[in-house]
Amino acid sequence: MARYSNEAGDGNIDPATIVSNVKNNIKQEIIKELLHGSFQDNKTKLGNDALTLVVEVAKCLVTETCLRASSQALKENCDKVDIEHVEKCLPQLMLDFP
Repeated sequence: MARYSNEAGDGNIDPATIVSNVKNNIKQEIIKELLHGSFQDNKTKLGNDALTLVVEVAKCLVTETCLRASSQALKENCDKVDIEHVEKCLPQLMLDFP
């Protein structure tokens, strides 16, 4: 995963940068294709409002996961976020996002 330190090099998490990265990298077209791939009936349609809502929920989930994993890495005095940090956050994240 990406390093969490900001340009100043002080090791602090910049939530605004994380939110900006998530908003810029999660594309509506990708979410749409993922959803269509899981439909069992080819006649199932997805409205634009529903797609927009699913994309926003996905962005919230990814942002929260990144922030929690970054915090976990800081607690462990690591200079980058690894999959282990994400894994440590998943149990509580699954309870918070049912």
